[in-house]
Amino acid sequence: MNIAELRKIGLLIATNNLHKKIEFENLLKPFSIPIYSLDDLHINVVVEETGTSFYENATIKAKEYFKLSKIPTLADDSGLEVDALNKEPGVKSARYGNIKFTDQERNEYLLEKMKNVADYLRTARFICVLAFMISEHTPIRYYQGVVEGKILRVPRGNFGFGYDPIFEDIKTKKSFAEYTIEEKNQISHRAKAIQEFIRDLQRLF
Repeated sequence: MNIAELRKIGLLIATNNLHKKIEFENLLKPFSIPIYSLDDLHINVVVEETGTSFYENATIKAKEYFKLSKIPTLADDSGLEVDALNKEPGVKSARYGNIKFTDQERNEYLLEKMKNVADYLRTARFICVLAFMISEHTPIRYYQGVVEGKILRVPRGNFGFGYDPIFEDIKTKKSFAEYTIEEKNQISHRAKAIQEFIRDLQRLF
């Protein structure tokens, strides 16, 4: 497969998260590759994420959604690791505390668990792993992006989603919710993983 073929077939981003789809679309725009979400292809199957690592969950999703879509599939698993919480929430980031929590409630839950943790022990990182399945006969390719930082004591910023308001980037001292979409697309864990994917696309195709 080459870029021209991928432009004809398109690429499934195995998510129903509109924020993620937009992030992928913005970063892959120079390639003029049609990007589809699960909703776009009317796929309403929820794949159970039974893995114990981001790699395992990304692999599970890539395989299952490729079977359903029959087009090249890029699946991600991403989340927040907090050192003081023994790497929680990790693979449970999207359902930490209670699957019915809103983003704000989930952040409040995490901050409550961290309330007695000293500043120097509040280290954390955002991790994203992408699994790219081109065909049943081609090995899955993987890409990873990591951003180191720490957990704030109170939320900051009005942009972003998820844990963005309580995560401070170690390099800039800004919370992820203080970045505009354009800024976040340059430095986020997902952006770094996608940039690895793009470099691989250029080598492959």
